[in-house]
Amino acid sequence: FTYNPRKPAARPLPSVLTDKLANMALAQTKEFYSARKIARQARATEEKLATRDHLLESARTILREGSIFDLTAIALGHQAGITRQTVYRYFPNTESIFKALSDQVITEVYKDLLLPSEDEGALDHFVTRAVGVFVGDSTVIRQLVLASALGRAAGSWHQIDPEEVLLRVVSDMPVEKRPVSADPAVSARMMITYFRGALYGWAAGFYCDEEFEKQVRLAGRLIDPDLA
Repeated sequence: FTYNPRKPAARPLPSVLTDKLANMALAQTKEFYSARKIARQARATEEKLATRDHLLESARTILREGSIFDLTAIALGHQAGITRQTVYRYFPNTESIFKALSDQVITEVYKDLLLPSEDEGALDHFVTRAVGVFVGDSTVIRQLVLASALGRAAGSWHQIDPEEVLLRVVSDMPVEKRPVSADPAVSARMMITYFRGALYGWAAGFYCDEEFEKQVRLAGRLIDPDLA
């Protein structure tokens, strides 16, 4: 007679525990695929932004070497090394390219402007930065100024109103330091009127970069006209 003990049968796990383990595994799987999806979306967004920036820089190259009439979807695609169809996915028409370039300039002008500001040099800083941005890529921005003027005249462009920004800057200044007038609204309106005259004169080629800066500073009475 040989004794052959049997192993006890394994007891099944309680259904509550198996459900919990299944849910944990499902949650981990979802988290894994969700992380991969987020990573893919992040990469896609980065690629789109990089392509858009590349297109805008290519547009600037076309403007530096030619004029606003040379900037077309076909020319932009050729300059950027991508298909015309891809250009249209980012910019449905030529006007949208000009607006995107103009928005870049405006963002650069205003990015360091802190309002309200008690700094008496805030206006001087604002003007200095604006002039620096404009003349920093003079050939391109002269053409963008003219293109944006046409866009606003047609009512199809809506951008930051510099007069509103200037009004806020002047309102924060001591009354005795406000250029042109103690009334901030009058001061801002007078300065922006002279500034636009200088800007469009510069864009049309009547002023060189140095004369443009001189006229802008005179508009704000930031320097003594006799010393300009």
